[in-house]
Amino acid sequence: MNSESLPGIRRILFALAVLAVIFFFSLNGTRPPASQPADAPANQFSGGRAREILNRLVGDGVPHPVGSVADDVVRARVIAELTRIGYKPEVQSGFACDEYGACASVKNVLARLDGSDAASSGSVLVASHYDSVPAGPGASDDGMGTAVVLEIARALKSLPQPRHSIIFLIDEGEEAGLLGARVFVDRHPWAKEIRAAVNIDNRGTSGPSLMFETGNANRSMVRLYAKHAAHPAANSIFYIAYKQLPNDTDFTVFKAAGYQGLNFAIIGDVAHYHTPLDNFANASPDSLQHHGDNALPSVTALANSDLTSLPPAEAVYFDVFQRFLISWPVNWTLGVAAVAALLLIFQIVCLSRSGRLEPAGIAWGLLSWLAAILVTGGAAFLARWLLRAAGALPVNWVAHPLPAEIAFWSLGFAVVVLSALAFGRRAGFWGLWAGVWISWTLLAVVVAWQIPGISYVFVIPACAAALAGLPFTLRRSEAGVGTALVAVVPLAIAGIVGFGPMLFLYDALGNPVLAALALLAALFFSPIGPLMPDLRSARGFWRVVFVGATVGATALAIFAAVVAPAYSAKSPERVNLEYWKDADTGKSQWIVHPSSGRLPSPIGVAARFSRAAKGPFPWSTAPAFLADAPYLDFPAPTFTILESRQEGGKRSYRALLRSERGAPEAIVLFPPDSGVDSVRMEGTPLGPESQRVRAYLNGWAIYDCVTMPARGVEISFTLPPGKPFEIYAIDQTFGLPLEGMFLRKSRPLTATQSQDGDVTVVSRRVQLIP
Repeated sequence: MNSESLPGIRRILFALAVLAVIFFFSLNGTRPPASQPADAPANQFSGGRAREILNRLVGDGVPHPVGSVADDVVRARVIAELTRIGYKPEVQSGFACDEYGACASVKNVLARLDGSDAASSGSVLVASHYDSVPAGPGASDDGMGTAVVLEIARALKSLPQPRHSIIFLIDEGEEAGLLGARVFVDRHPWAKEIRAAVNIDNRGTSGPSLMFETGNANRSMVRLYAKHAAHPAANSIFYIAYKQLPNDTDFTVFKAAGYQGLNFAIIGDVAHYHTPLDNFANASPDSLQHHGDNALPSVTALANSDLTSLPPAEAVYFDVFQRFLISWPVNWTLGVAAVAALLLIFQIVCLSRSGRLEPAGIAWGLLSWLAAILVTGGAAFLARWLLRAAGALPVNWVAHPLPAEIAFWSLGFAVVVLSALAFGRRAGFWGLWAGVWISWTLLAVVVAWQIPGISYVFVIPACAAALAGLPFTLRRSEAGVGTALVAVVPLAIAGIVGFGPMLFLYDALGNPVLAALALLAALFFSPIGPLMPDLRSARGFWRVVFVGATVGATALAIFAAVVAPAYSAKSPERVNLEYWKDADTGKSQWIVHPSSGRLPSPIGVAARFSRAAKGPFPWSTAPAFLADAPYLDFPAPTFTILESRQEGGKRSYRALLRSERGAPEAIVLFPPDSGVDSVRMEGTPLGPESQRVRAYLNGWAIYDCVTMPARGVEISFTLPPGKPFEIYAIDQTFGLPLEGMFLRKSRPLTATQSQDGDVTVVSRRVQLIP
């Protein structure tokens, strides 16, 4: 192998400086723009005005779950806001059930801005929901979305009349199962004219407004969004990943109804999500502004576009530092990857013929890249296991994640450096370069073939490598600056397309993705590998400092992650408390559900708790802590058979489920082998539950009314003939009885309730004989 010019550490420092600049812009691209003041021009969206609306809606900090008196108050405030800005709101009432067995009576608020085209072929929907979970006031989920919709409605009054009508839907019951959206789509006459929807919901309290989902006319929606959004924040990785997740928003219902459109959310400070910390103080005004900056122009663009020509087609797309968005048709991707592969093969042939690259160098380069990825994967898995064993990662999102994130980013970088140093002498610059880009381009082709939506992070750098290397591989000689550009240009492009999604990974998925974060870091840093042999020409001091810094940063970050507290008052552990009375035995218990599976010490001191591998119910799957509780004279819910008759080979039942103590929620559960079928609640059919739901409840079937009227709800169902079995009837109120206040006070500041929050539950068993 010919000797190569090694101009020392300057090329490496130059590459690191380029990466630092790209990382800075990528980090800045994860932040929303500054909020506009409340006195901004009337035809613009103002985060200041939206925040004033938010304060009027939920500034009192009161949780308002569906059907509650507090939710009635928030609905009245929404109606008042719409009336104040010149709309004539109406309320739609209905009863709906979801596929998970949850049912409720809901009341949606609607308003309309008529379009100028009387012959318009469709309307545009702008949607959010106004209910919260029982545990928190829902300032961001989805008070923020509601404030954005109201500010958009106000701004549209100051803009030219749109071509198509715009319908505003602020629905109830999203948290209970997207029930308000179902009632609107199934029963409101306006629903039939909707062609596109813009939905705003949130899974955090801060961060940029991410456009993470579209209808099946993905390509058309992305082009519209790219053209009109002021600060686009979107990529097709979000779109592909979200389709694989079990999460849903109202946009799920709109998509099922055939609507096109855009779905927006923020995901920063996810520890506040569905807790009391989802309050007005924590709702970011800048996030409000970003929602409006992107949603308002998207709504106006949709309302003035041709809604009849939105063919189903997908795109590959990504934003660049929130400055602009690049997209292309998904079916171009494999061809582009193939062209990059052909160019790379051509360059390798040229390099081999010129004597600068030998087969052995390619083999050592491939081995270096593969070793970096495999060692990073193994080391990351081990590091995550050690952090969990040390108690540093007890829950999905910890209070101080930065040390862990730095540890896994730097781990990937350190392994790339060490691998390139280990194999660089045998591979040389061009061997390492060929090893990186052969591997990368192979990944690009495979991913473009199988999952084109995420392939841009492989295809774009592979194209950059092929194009950057072409001028230098065609010449017989080379200069140090030239070969530096061959490495640095694709390295920079890899950082541009890769750093942004990586920075969102932890907020999106939490600690389980830390090992994947290290692997991605190794992947996106691997193009710097060909420059690492330059360290051999540097003085020993520089070699020691550079290698020591990369390894030392990883070790120090891991140490910091271990010593940093997992919880804080601003990022607490989720710990729900429960009072449960078994009406059949008269036995009562306190139950604690910590998300970490470990009982907080102050709560353990308050009562004599024992750990159970599973909760007290046969459908329980998570560990819980139990202690004896005083008997309280709460009446049990009733499940009364109103009618029973034989129909064919099955017995049909009509029953009344009722809470005798006026609880807002009542549930009936059937055991796994019951064969329950054809279930209806208040005449509304409930489909068979998915296997995922049944597995979550150990096979039990659950039917839940979260807005239980005083008269109860009627449930009909069929059962196959067979042996008798017992069902459970349960009712639930939110909050503990007064006798449990000592337990609530024992919960430390670093713990909080979440989702349904603290509850009081009374259960009874009812025997059925089919």
